Amino acid sequence: MKKNTIRLLILAALLLACLLIVLFKTGVIHGANRTPKSDIFAVKDTANVTKVFIASMAGDNVLLTRKDGIWYVQDSIRAMDSKVEELLSTIRNVTLQQTVPKSAQSNINKMMSVNAVKVEIYQTKPKFTLFGMKLFTKERLVKTYYMGPSTMDNMANFAILEGLDEPCIVHNPGFKGFLTPTYSFKPVDWYTCDLFSTKITRIKTLEVKDFENPENSFTIEKTGARFFALYDAQHQLVPDYDTVKLLDMLAEYRDKNYNQFVTDLSAEQRDSIFRFNHFKTITLTDIDGQKTTLEMYRKLTPDALSLDAILGEDATPNELPYNRDRFYAVLNGNKHNLVQCQYYHFDRQLQPLSYFLKRQ
Repeated sequence: MKKNTIRLLILAALLLACLLIVLFKTGVIHGANRTPKSDIFAVKDTANVTKVFIASMAGDNVLLTRKDGIWYVQDSIRAMDSKVEELLSTIRNVTLQQTVPKSAQSNINKMMSVNAVKVEIYQTKPKFTLFGMKLFTKERLVKTYYMGPSTMDNMANFAILEGLDEPCIVHNPGFKGFLTPTYSFKPVDWYTCDLFSTKITRIKTLEVKDFENPENSFTIEKTGARFFALYDAQHQLVPDYDTVKLLDMLAEYRDKNYNQFVTDLSAEQRDSIFRFNHFKTITLTDIDGQKTTLEMYRKLTPDALSLDAILGEDATPNELPYNRDRFYAVLNGNKHNLVQCQYYHFDRQLQPLSYFLKRQ
């Protein structure tokens, strides 16, 4: 029994020693005479980052989640790849420049309590590694810090790392500027502008419904590597069409995006748009069965608002002056996220069935 007790004590001591070594190496704890490591704020292995939560002191927040290599905003909307990559680069390279002098810490702490942004970083990570073995691997919160306002020269930021007593000044070496814009807590700042990003070789079907002129609705179905069948509004096969025009139109679905997220409309204005201004719906299905639906709505000119109120449900497209440059759109039925697009960017996608027919 004594031998077993001694072995258990030795094993416990080894485990504690390993844990202390890990904590010292990661900078979570440090000796009384040791300054924090320069990379104490950084998370070097961003390839294993699964979630980033960013929140303001006022309660606004955004959750960025990685699923199968793709980043999403609030767990549902595709995130802008370039902006996420910028964030991950900052997370990887953020560097401690210096700690704040004790004489200034009180003022900095007060300022941080109002203006800081909380950042939580999650990784798929083992609880600890023993003799090369990763034990108890799961998604874990690996770093929490508060990114505060910029310094006077706008070249760094005040920040506080959870677990570290004193506020610090951090920066990104090689980057000229402060880091605050990288840590936006507004979901809209992270949304991708992509609406369609499907290559022509991956398009299986394309359905275009025209609600203003139903006879101009049509459907396109893939029949070969670069061969497609065209059907009219009654799903009757169109035997002869302009192949070049059709292929040019389909090729443009590899890169279609919106130019602005709409936030300045009241609930009543949105409801009016959805009730009266729907003019087209495009539904694209790729070869994997993934479906993307874009509902398009006319945007009224400012002069048309009073006319719309007067005519009400009796208003017709010919009576209401629409904006000729821009229209509204809803992606995959999510009417909470109304976007604005430009007609010229969707010129070929908005053409009627007659555009693809060969002229006699």
